[in-house]
Amino acid sequence: MKKSVLCLGMFGLLIMLLVVGCSQATSSSTAEPIAGCDGQIYPDPAESPYILPFPAGEKYDTGLTNCSSSYHRAGEPDQYAFDFDMPVGTPFTAVRAGTVYKVVEDQPSSGGGTGAGNYVVVDQGDGTYALYYHSPKDGIEVEVGDEVAQGDVLGISGRSGLAGYPHLHFIVVEGEPTYPYHGLAITFRNALPADVVLKSYAEYEAAVP
Repeated sequence: MKKSVLCLGMFGLLIMLLVVGCSQATSSSTAEPIAGCDGQIYPDPAESPYILPFPAGEKYDTGLTNCSSSYHRAGEPDQYAFDFDMPVGTPFTAVRAGTVYKVVEDQPSSGGGTGAGNYVVVDQGDGTYALYYHSPKDGIEVEVGDEVAQGDVLGISGRSGLAGYPHLHFIVVEGEPTYPYHGLAITFRNALPADVVLKSYAEYEAAVP
């Protein structure tokens, strides 16, 4: 009887060790970093300081995203940009806290003008800047020098500049935020589904951060 109990105990311990070992192998394999189109590494979304540029509970489709085509293709300054298909007049919000660094809002509302059209740039305080493009004329609601918190409304979306349709063109850059800039591979901690790299032409909902 004692031998049977001992054998069962040892067998159970062996099974538990196998399960733990498999679990560790699985978690380490799924935690492998993902590299962007020039080798930059995307951070774990769960640890990202960024949230989607629209309020919790709202859903929008993406257009072009990272390393896709046109101005977003590999090798272009905007290879790490995201397009969010927002109707004209849709409020967009700060992905991260910072200080408003630059505002342009005197360009025509419907195409033409400069490539970016009307836009706002937020200095995030660590050498990086968040750029939000294509607002209509007078469509930015903040001013240079304003301190903004994560989630604050910055302006409304449109199709100014080189925009064939209404959308928010968004990118985080490192260093001087003047085109051609150096874009960064970023993730969003509140995107549903929680894709590391947001897919093109897919719907994403902003969860409560």
